[in-house]
Amino acid sequence: MFRLADAKPIANGHIREVYQHPDDADLLIKVITSASIEERWNQAPWFRRIARSGPYKDFVREFKEYVTSIYVGAYATSPLARIVGLEMTDIGMGQIVEKVRRPDGQLAPTLHSWVQSEGFSERTRSELEEFYARLLSHNVIAADLHAWNVVYGEDSRGGPRLVMIDGFGEKNIVPHCSMNRAHNASRTKKKYERMLKRTMAEAPKR
Repeated sequence: MFRLADAKPIANGHIREVYQHPDDADLLIKVITSASIEERWNQAPWFRRIARSGPYKDFVREFKEYVTSIYVGAYATSPLARIVGLEMTDIGMGQIVEKVRRPDGQLAPTLHSWVQSEGFSERTRSELEEFYARLLSHNVIAADLHAWNVVYGEDSRGGPRLVMIDGFGEKNIVPHCSMNRAHNASRTKKKYERMLKRTMAEAPKR
């Protein structure tokens, strides 16, 4: 069991905290916060608590999408962050993922941070177009596609490139995105165009 209770998260979200893996500098551990479990599971309506995996249903959803993206993409590198496995910690079950990093080993910047730092250039547009093409070729269900769930960096599979680190997989009760690839591609196009428009609008003027 990994002991994280006294460790400081290196990233925080409303639902999860992200910790550096104690034994491997290239890995991270994502843990669902106790507050999130209370709010989104213990206090949720009964129909939201049907999942057999309980509050860890997001882990199951993301792992399924990661595996599917590899298979559908003919085993090419997935545009999703690499999921390594699960481990118990002293603050709950943890999802082990590979760190997407900068050349200095630090966490890769989000798309939003990258553009805020370097501006929106032809290179940015090219990287975004390549990322979008990979989402389509791997038939990724990009449920929450926005500039804070995508980072620009490298990992053991190569890079630098844009990688989606969170918010992927089928969330709908009726899994319509999983049932029809053309329908999913249409939804992905709308989400990508919305993300692109907002990213360009918020980019600093050079």
